Amino acid sequence: MRMRVEGMCKVSMNVGMEFQYGEFYLERDYLVFDRNYSLGMKKRQTFPIAKLKNIAVIPENGRIYVTFACGDTVFELDEFADGDLSVFAHELRTARYGAKSADMMQFTFEKSRQYTTHHQHHFVE
Repeated sequence: MRMRVEGMCKVSMNVGMEFQYGEFYLERDYLVFDRNYSLGMKKRQTFPIAKLKNIAVIPENGRIYVTFACGDTVFELDEFADGDLSVFAHELRTARYGAKSADMMQFTFEKSRQYTTHHQHHFVE
């Protein structure tokens, strides 16, 4: 199961800044932001993970903030959100940039295939 964080989020865009309450989680290749309005209404907004940038955990004045951006939209979550923000930030980085472990670093791609299109045609049959 994927990590979910819920709470107030500061959303900054080129037209201004506002605070919104919602829930963030990863689903397939997208970061999902479910904005929760009163009376049980929600607005779901998705952001491609490949376009996320500037993912950072910022300790400041005894609090922890997680910031990230997608296009011209910048998000800032603080530690009062429901969920562990450092784990969520790690999950965002892993989804965006991939796992960087010793096993992954040793993996190399083969340089070229030894088979021609003719061989591949016969392998399919």
